[in-house]
Amino acid sequence: MSDQESPAKPGDLIVDQNVLGEDLPPDPITAGRSHHFQNPPLVSVIILNYNGQMFIRRCLETVLKNDYPNKEIILVDNASSDNSVQLAQLYAYQINIIQNRKNYGFAKGCNIGIRQSHGSIVILLNVDTCVRPGWIEELVFAMLTDPTVGVAGSKLLFLDGSTIQHAGGVITPNAMSFHIGYGERDQAQYDLPREVEYVTGASLAVRRELLDAIGLLDSGFKLYFDDLDMAVAARRLGYKVMYIPSSVVLHFETFGTEKNSRKYYYKYHRGRIRFLLKNCGIRYILGTFLKEEWNWYGMTNLRDQFFPLILAYLVNLPKAPYFLVRGFIVRRWTKPLVG
Repeated sequence: MSDQESPAKPGDLIVDQNVLGEDLPPDPITAGRSHHFQNPPLVSVIILNYNGQMFIRRCLETVLKNDYPNKEIILVDNASSDNSVQLAQLYAYQINIIQNRKNYGFAKGCNIGIRQSHGSIVILLNVDTCVRPGWIEELVFAMLTDPTVGVAGSKLLFLDGSTIQHAGGVITPNAMSFHIGYGERDQAQYDLPREVEYVTGASLAVRRELLDAIGLLDSGFKLYFDDLDMAVAARRLGYKVMYIPSSVVLHFETFGTEKNSRKYYYKYHRGRIRFLLKNCGIRYILGTFLKEEWNWYGMTNLRDQFFPLILAYLVNLPKAPYFLVRGFIVRRWTKPLVG
């Protein structure tokens, strides 16, 4: 523990220092990379918080210990009812804190932080994370060395530090999101940077100019699929979406909506159907999507998903005419899902 790091308190998330990589020898390839940047760009780190008192101190301390020389940290709180804001105020001299009067959801909450930020590169980070050394530098390096990279995402590991949670993402033909490498032992099998269909919003960097072009995140996504939507928008504008494995984050993941609960399935499918309607046209929906969705029904136990799925369809139904007409006008209906 460093002199600046506060001692753990009851309820804090405890993570082994070796898992965080703080006691590992520096990588000779990536060590000190920020020192080779000429006039390193200002990076704005946006951390969205809602009732994250278990995670917030560890998250902030690992971000602050990243030695990238030109960064601002903005914590956006979505009207938490726990003590997380009070804990964040321990670091008030190093970060900016924005307190919303209500829970606006992920996309709108992030947008509030983005509007108050000044960096040419914006990094979105979940509060239930711990970042390893070099996390910022590697994302920035990917963008500075290739101006066509619009979005860059980290490798995500579970808290054991050795099990992969996300190594880039794939979008299935029926608009499901799939994390590459999920649950696999990290044995360097995904340690090469590569272009992917999306990267998770738990830790991603995006160019300011891209955010300006797409109008920030779509606040119609309350939870899930806002990151996929941004990736599709970036690719349509000619930008690359890159997975950067040398930028490593530990992610608790199950914080928030409990996985495999009806509430989780409803929020997931609500975002999925909105994403489908917004980014695919009538030809795709009536052709590929319906076929693949029917096949998915046949292979999936829908006991816990049936009613949440039906409700997600119904909630999105009034938006369908707008999105389909909009897609027709811009000719998105002729393009594939992630075209």
